[in-house]
Amino acid sequence: MQRKKVFVTGGAGFIGSAVVRRLLTRGYSVTVYDDFSTGTKENLPNDKALDLFVGDVGDFETTSLAIKGHEYIVHLAAQAFIPVSYNYTRSVAKTNALGSLNVFKASLNNRVKRIVHISSSEVYGSAMYTPMDELHPLNPRSTYAVSKLAGDLWAQTMAYENNLPVVVLRPFNTFGPQDTCPRFIPEVIRQCLKAKAIEIGNLATSRDFTYVEDVASAIVLALENEGIDGEVINVGTGKSLKMCEILEMIKQETGNKNKKVVEDRSRFRPHDVTLLMANFKKASMLLGWKPQVEFAEGLQKTIDWYCSNGMAWEYERRSLVSRCPQGPSLVSGDHSRET
Repeated sequence: MQRKKVFVTGGAGFIGSAVVRRLLTRGYSVTVYDDFSTGTKENLPNDKALDLFVGDVGDFETTSLAIKGHEYIVHLAAQAFIPVSYNYTRSVAKTNALGSLNVFKASLNNRVKRIVHISSSEVYGSAMYTPMDELHPLNPRSTYAVSKLAGDLWAQTMAYENNLPVVVLRPFNTFGPQDTCPRFIPEVIRQCLKAKAIEIGNLATSRDFTYVEDVASAIVLALENEGIDGEVINVGTGKSLKMCEILEMIKQETGNKNKKVVEDRSRFRPHDVTLLMANFKKASMLLGWKPQVEFAEGLQKTIDWYCSNGMAWEYERRSLVSRCPQGPSLVSGDHSRET
């Protein structure tokens, strides 16, 4: 029996590599399409059913060529670290918005059977009510969120106008092993274990954190379920934790409960989202999905992975530890050329 072929943009990244591993265990043939601006080959398994195509979703011709012969698409490629978007607006728009449009158009040209487009809960802005369902008002509060919403709207419009077979998933905050960007949880783990003091930003905000393997499970289910083209589906736990609570949990789990905490105003985000909490009833109804890993368990798995893998996130290996929310040191490739 011939394997179904899945094309995963951003497949060498944090969530993408988890999706790739799950697809391979379920018997798919997978092509990873990545420019390796943040992803890494070390995230990918050695499997004869896995192919690698180095490319940028911002390049339509290359993307269209790479997609040929694939029945299914998981579109994860994005500039996903929010602080980068403050100073690198055009690069973020090129990747997240126009890159998504390129994937959709190439998919139409190649008669793809299903596209799972990965959005973000950031498109909702701060919660006007909780839990937040898919009808929650859209109020993006960063360039990143605007660029992701542009991709969502193109997906939905092309579904109506061109019968694009697309499903939009909106994961709330994802955490776990192999993170590639200096987000809150990996940064606190790093600083707890390696820094003299913990330099931190806004601890008053609250987020709905979902373990990366649960997010990957939802993505694969969206690829496999029939009759859901055009749908927008939230992926989250329905629970919210304050950053100050997570900080204390990480300090405790790493044996650093007395480590000094220093407020770093440069890490505060302008117009930060104060509260996110998902309603995942639609994911349960349409995909048969619900989160399996509790936050405390996922956090311990993440810390254990970090300690067992050289105590270095990918962004550390690249010397991209950013001390400010603008984070120009995080940017590589095309992003570094923007003025």
